[in-house]
Amino acid sequence: MTELAIDERVTAAWAGVVDDHNPLHVDAAFAATTRFGGPIAHGSLLFALVCDALQQAGEPHEAVAVRFRAPVPVGSTVRVEVRGTGARLECDGGEPVEVEVR
Repeated sequence: MTELAIDERVTAAWAGVVDDHNPLHVDAAFAATTRFGGPIAHGSLLFALVCDALQQAGEPHEAVAVRFRAPVPVGSTVRVEVRGTGARLECDGGEPVEVEVR
């Protein structure tokens, strides 16, 4: 199982890696005014975590499809569990992401 605390440091570092400095992800004051009520994690960061967990587990895959059912708030801890050739991503006990692996 892969686990990562998505805090402001991680979010800022990821924003630099992918050059996505959208204030929804990195500006707490701005993000507080949105329907999310605060900053949320980049979808690309969550996708990368799923891909990394699959690679570490040695699971073969040709394609990974991710469907975001809910945002992951900055300050959350996410866990990715590989199950056979599939994966599950949980956010602090919830399940905001569906993962399909082909």
